[in-house]
Amino acid sequence: MVKPLIGISAEMSKNQDHFWLPFVYVQTVLKYGGLPLMIPVMGDENLDELSLRLDGLFITGGEDIDPSYYGENPHLKLGKIAPEIDQMESELVKRMLELDKPYIGVCRGLHMLNVVQGGSMYQDIHAQREEESYLHLQQGPRTYRSHEVELEPDSKIGKLIGLEKFRVNSFHHQACNEIGRDLEVVARATDGIIEAMESKTHSFAFGFQWHPEEFAMDGDEHSGNLFDAFIKQAVKRRNEIDDSKKRDRQ
Repeated sequence: MVKPLIGISAEMSKNQDHFWLPFVYVQTVLKYGGLPLMIPVMGDENLDELSLRLDGLFITGGEDIDPSYYGENPHLKLGKIAPEIDQMESELVKRMLELDKPYIGVCRGLHMLNVVQGGSMYQDIHAQREEESYLHLQQGPRTYRSHEVELEPDSKIGKLIGLEKFRVNSFHHQACNEIGRDLEVVARATDGIIEAMESKTHSFAFGFQWHPEEFAMDGDEHSGNLFDAFIKQAVKRRNEIDDSKKRDRQ
């Protein structure tokens, strides 16, 4: 079987002279049968072709999204932004969703899914959220589970993970606020922060506030189920597209 090509968004160095990617994202795609491709910033003229070649998209953590994407001015607590990455990722996510190709977003990747679908963000949880929030920017190891989440068991994500309450890692100061169109909240932290969303209209479009790839590579089968399903859906969608092309040629 030809492995599905999975695009993984890269981060940009501080002086903007190179791109980089934490190896755990590559390891996770490889472990579950995908072929990873690191995606640097590129012009919009290349994104149509890229989206056609990719079988799935994995948007990772990174800088804050420019609040102009959801109609707001920058708050004093807004962190560093990366305008070139915002532009490229937002357009690529739109194209992949239009093609109904599988999508996983973690941390910033959840935020990008929400923003692309017309949602908004808390630019800083503690500065803007009326309800009291506990610390979501943990200082422990990447696989340390710092707080609990509650997951809807009948959701697509819930059926894959197979747990209703569990603890997760947490590395963010922002969170989703208004929910984007066709998205459904399926997990929250016990302080109410949105922890996972899935699309109601796409075959496979998931966003996580935590980092399940860290747990999957640490041997957690519940997290591993997410990436196994992601890669299988990438193969399924590619086969559907190939079959459609064959029928058109007949």
